Amino acid sequence: MRAGNLVEPLIDGAVAFDQIAGAVEKASTSVWVCVAFLETEAHFPGGRGTFLELMDSASEDGLDVRVLVWHPEGHGVGANDVFPGDESSARLLADRSASWQVRWDAVGQNCQHQKVWMIDAGMPEAVAFVGGINITRGSMAGPGHEQPDPSLGYLPGERYSNIHDVHCRLRGPCLADVHDNFVLRWNGASEQNRPLGSWPDGGTNDLSRRPVDEVPADSGLATAQVQRSVLPGLYDALPNGENAVREQYLSAFSGAREYIYIEDQILLSRAVLVALREALERGVMVMASVPGDPMPELAAARKHPGIAAGYEVLASLADYDDFCLSAPSVRRQWGIEEVYVHAKTAVVDDAWATVGSTNLIFSSFQGDTEMNISFWNVAAARGLRVKQVDEQGGFDSSGMDGRSAVARLAEVARANSLARANGMAWHGFACAIDPSGWAT
Repeated sequence: MRAGNLVEPLIDGAVAFDQIAGAVEKASTSVWVCVAFLETEAHFPGGRGTFLELMDSASEDGLDVRVLVWHPEGHGVGANDVFPGDESSARLLADRSASWQVRWDAVGQNCQHQKVWMIDAGMPEAVAFVGGINITRGSMAGPGHEQPDPSLGYLPGERYSNIHDVHCRLRGPCLADVHDNFVLRWNGASEQNRPLGSWPDGGTNDLSRRPVDEVPADSGLATAQVQRSVLPGLYDALPNGENAVREQYLSAFSGAREYIYIEDQILLSRAVLVALREALERGVMVMASVPGDPMPELAAARKHPGIAAGYEVLASLADYDDFCLSAPSVRRQWGIEEVYVHAKTAVVDDAWATVGSTNLIFSSFQGDTEMNISFWNVAAARGLRVKQVDEQGGFDSSGMDGRSAVARLAEVARANSLARANGMAWHGFACAIDPSGWAT
């Protein structure tokens, strides 16, 4: 945990990638990226081209460009949203004479799920971006989720064509931990010595560890902490692994007194849901936004005992008047389109917030490699809550306390659900849904 940080939430991909690409273009020494899912044909906003083109340009400018990419073992290979580290990946890099370094990193049947950008690491002007946004066409949606720009690859009506997501822009001492995480993963990348496990083949080099006392200067007022989920034994430099994200969620929810607001792709961790139920019993207002059309694997996973237990607790939350589960949707000329919630965020009492890559399911806590940034600062936490609630509800909550704002959003979501069912217009895009019927 480090004091003196500037934390700026970036809502939706068009906003986040505009800031990220701008930082890459201004970089003076290095661009380091952790990638989970990558569609090579996805275009960044502002006519900046694709991810590969952005890396090419940075490398041509003489920057140290390194990209860590998830290597899927046994699943996902061949999908258009992964860059798997196979012959096709190598051929694509060779065809464009890519002069930047790539290493692929696996974690068994789980996912290297971190989405991190580190710009000018170790320099006074260093900046990092941490969150949940993948580099895909659907992730380029803008605020309010008006119909996305077709030039960015928008495909109307597809499950992942209009994605709601969140990143954070970071400056200050917490960048030391983002820096250390990249070095740990880069130097320990599982595939680096295997055929096709790095680019150029056999030509990548390790990074030196950051001096312990070398910490970026204060840039703001937020106390922030980088938290990870990392399996024991995955990296020599972290032999015991880390399960800090789960611990932080449970601690924050157990301490809630006024409200809890969540946006998450998956809300099925039994431990988390029990903590939410206990908060409701204390009189806490709880609202969660999830995808109305979740990935189909969730319904199939109901047979898994751990996941089934999560579904049972989620359904029980409907018994509390202060609980609302919602899913965003927008009306198009051709019909209703679900806005796919891919964000992994939470805000508690306008005092604490977290943004990252971690879904609220046991596989994110105990399998996938994740990173969140949690922060303790009223202005930053309140700023995130206001942006999220206002976008979801279509009203201005800047003059409201957190509990009142979330309670009003719940009212709007319930009214929107009725309006949608009756073919009427609605405000914002939050629509209340039945917890017992989610992901069935």
